Amino acid sequence: MTGGERHPTLLAPPPPAYRRRILAAGASLLLLLISAVLPGPVIRVSHLTKRFGAQVVVDNISFEVAAGETLVLLGPSGCGKTTLLKTLNRLIEPDEGTIELNGRDVRQQRPEELRRGIGYVIQQVGLLPHLTVAQNVGLVPGLLGQPAAATAARTTALLDRLHLPATRFGGMLPAQLSGGQQQRVGLARALAADPPVILLDEPFGALDPLTRAAVRRDFRELDELRRKTVVLVTHDVQEAFELADRILLLDRGHIQQLGPPRELLLHPANDFVRSFFAAERLALQLRVTTLGEVQPFWGTPPAAAEAPLPLLPLTASVQDALDTLLDPEEPAAAFSVAGELPAEVSGVPGTPRRGPGTPRRGPGAPRREPGAPRRGPGTPRREPGAPRREFGAPRREPATLAVALPDGTRVVLTLPQLLAAFGRALGENC
Repeated sequence: MTGGERHPTLLAPPPPAYRRRILAAGASLLLLLISAVLPGPVIRVSHLTKRFGAQVVVDNISFEVAAGETLVLLGPSGCGKTTLLKTLNRLIEPDEGTIELNGRDVRQQRPEELRRGIGYVIQQVGLLPHLTVAQNVGLVPGLLGQPAAATAARTTALLDRLHLPATRFGGMLPAQLSGGQQQRVGLARALAADPPVILLDEPFGALDPLTRAAVRRDFRELDELRRKTVVLVTHDVQEAFELADRILLLDRGHIQQLGPPRELLLHPANDFVRSFFAAERLALQLRVTTLGEVQPFWGTPPAAAEAPLPLLPLTASVQDALDTLLDPEEPAAAFSVAGELPAEVSGVPGTPRRGPGTPRRGPGAPRREPGAPRRGPGTPRREPGAPRREFGAPRREPATLAVALPDGTRVVLTLPQLLAAFGRALGENC
């Protein structure tokens, strides 16, 4: 063969088997690229049915949950929402149908291996009583064989973000914590191994209203959860509207409607959906109505904002604006690390406010313990005629906030303006 000639095998086409491998590899690469641009659902449930004896608890249910989405399972007691949640991690095995997690049938995995890759938080928390807080949080990473140093760093970071400094709480036992603190530890444990999916079964249901609001706020603002696919069971309608990207409303094992909270409230699919939200419709309307929607009803154009004020976009809800106006400082400042009222904002130094279920002062009973000071040291009296305020951060009078408009300008909105505009918008749309 001369120097100008080429080897004949270099010009020959590849054998058929090799071509098939090339095509298969190309197809796999193409599917990988497509899935990166258009990711499929993380959870796919198809025609799922579960019976207990003759009772059908979950009846032919199908739905999908996208990556990073929070889906709330909502409905009356006995509707099948907890049973449905437990089928996702095989705590309950369905009688019919399939469940896929990242495209793989969950029945192809051993239950214990499946559950180690799914965060799970329940109402009773389920912390191991003989392990410390840090040991509870680091339990699943340890089972997965993750390095001890990385687990310790992750544990410390999660506890700190959930307002439970590891230096103070890491060595405590669960029995030494309040209910709100235990729930935070349960959430940290579910996140410790960085699972892509988190399942929560009424995680805030056993907490008192103040602690529940504080823990729910931490849940909503936690950066780690914004990258997770979350399925949450609750019977609390306000909680569902606050946390959900979409709501799956169940009744007697059947899906009544699936969609964004706003869609369920304003466009109910049937009479059950309409009646389910009827009692709380006004409060829910505050959550689904945006400042942009009430802007045409502001009336007199608000003044331009000059002094530093809390800033909200037009996409914020009316409820967000009300929360800011009624407590313009950071709401968490009014709570201790346990999610409970600190002594310095209670009526008597060292004495907490009356909690839910605590009886009021009886007739003739003293207002305070004998010998207790009327005010805390250094606490000034309220000047005659000065307005009262809620506990916590000082309130601006009148309460105002700034709203950012699309053209970049900022305008001042007061509480009376907001309420009047919301009322007019509500009347217009009724």
